[in-house]
Amino acid sequence: MSDAGSLGVTDRFAIFEQLHAHQRAIDADASLASAMAYVDLYWPEATFTVHDLRHVTFEGQSGLKQLYDYAHSVFPLEKWWHDLGPVAITGAGHEARAEWRWIVNWRSEREGVVSTGRYGDRFQKRSGVWKCLERTSTVDPNWPAALFQPFIDREEETFRAS
Repeated sequence: MSDAGSLGVTDRFAIFEQLHAHQRAIDADASLASAMAYVDLYWPEATFTVHDLRHVTFEGQSGLKQLYDYAHSVFPLEKWWHDLGPVAITGAGHEARAEWRWIVNWRSEREGVVSTGRYGDRFQKRSGVWKCLERTSTVDPNWPAALFQPFIDREEETFRAS
């Protein structure tokens, strides 16, 4: 049973589906169509802040497309699967927060975990639709994030826009 004013099951499930849609979108190809489907998961003025070896915030639709293109051209995402860990969704009315863990596994070449971390999201519901307004991704501080440095070091050579 929910408290008065808290999110109901339908709203929490719609947000939960958005989290899964995000993971499926990341696992899509590097095409412009896939990048735009990813961007559509966010409100136009959304922000996405990354805390790993980089500390950067991507803003708006062009920033989110750049984030998608960066991830798909600098890192070997075609070799990885993105999964959800535990999720907590709270909120009331048209505002919600989701705290969840992400896990990246190898889908080819190797077995095991590539990386792990957590997301902190702020969602808004507009005209009956839930989308992410703010997302922060933080790599697990116990994970050896330095394994990604060689990819970042080559970003000027490998970055491609969709």
